Order: sequence, then structure tokens, then C-alpha cells
Amino acid sequence: MIAPNLRYAIARRAFHTSKAVSMRGPLTFDGWYPRDHKPSAPPTNEEERRAAAVKYGLRPEDYQTINKDDVIKFAGDYPDLGIVTYDHKDPYEAWTDRQNRRNWGELVPIDMMRYRGDRLTFTGLEAEDYSNWQSLVICLRVLVPMALLAWYFTNDHPNALRWRNPVMPKQYPYDFYRAYPFEDPRKYPITNYSFELE
Repeated sequence: MIAPNLRYAIARRAFHTSKAVSMRGPLTFDGWYPRDHKPSAPPTNEEERRAAAVKYGLRPEDYQTINKDDVIKFAGDYPDLGIVTYDHKDPYEAWTDRQNRRNWGELVPIDMMRYRGDRLTFTGLEAEDYSNWQSLVICLRVLVPMALLAWYFTNDHPNALRWRNPVMPKQYPYDFYRAYPFEDPRKYPITNYSFELE
């Protein structure tokens, strides 16, 4: 009889040597593994800097690492690509991923998720057109019509426009509130009108 620990070790070895485990995730073509593209330590000399630029597909003169003091964005030798938003990219280019305007294998900035098309996106040209007076006019274009409509529809004048036609309160033949819960409402009749002259 085989001990449980030994049986587990044999089964584990058989599983790891099988064909199912020899595949390395969704990308199975030779020569590309995610471990080869993980950021490593930042370069310390020119040779390491050039090797890191080649690793990320950049020209050595364009390669620049993220500042070490930035504890949020710093990621080893990953390059600082700057802020490239969704609106900075050409909408008419034949992108591989049209939703995010990206091509296959294109490097992404470290904070790409912040500047997607459905989040914060800008071109920088908006800042040139901004002025305090223009923003005040935009606010007034919304607030003034809202105030006029509110005044018009809440006006107390009898001939003012109403949401519904004016009607009298519904008339009931008996006082159901006095009879509630156990008495007969017919004991409490209500005279809404009479035909007798006063």
C-alpha cells in the first residue's frame, strides 16, 4: 500500500509532465512569455539603459524611466511614456483595438486606465479656450431657463398654466374616517349640497 503523501507526489509529477500543463496560457507560440516582459530593476548604466529600451521596443534616446520618488507609478525599468489620452489619438486610424485606440503590442502608459475614452480624456486644447466669463455664460444658459420655467409653473395666478385642470376635492356620501375601523359609515352621512333654499 502506498502512503498518501507518496501517492500525492506521484500524481502531481504525472500531472506536471502531461501535455496539458506544457502549454503556457493563452499565448502558446514560442519565444514569448509574460515573465520576459515583467519590469526589472531600473538601469544603472548606459548599457543597461539601451538593453531596457530594446526590451520595450523604444529608441534609446526616447527611453526614460519613471521617477523613483513617485511611489504610485514607479515600476522598475518600465518607461515613462507621458500622458497619452484617448483624444490624443487619431480617430481615423485603423486601430487593432478600436474601442481603446490601441495597436497590438503597443506600449501603454502606467496610468492608462485613468485616461481611457470612457473616463478622463482631454487634448489640452480645451484649456486654451477656457475663460471665466465663458464658464459663467454656460452656467447661466442652464440656470436662467430653469428659474423661468419654475416661476411660470408655480405661479399662483388663476389664469397661469397648470399641470392639470383645477378640480374640487372628491365628494363622498359618508364620513369614512369617523367610521373607521369598526363602525358603519352610513351612521355618518355627509351633506355635500342640498336643493333647499336658505
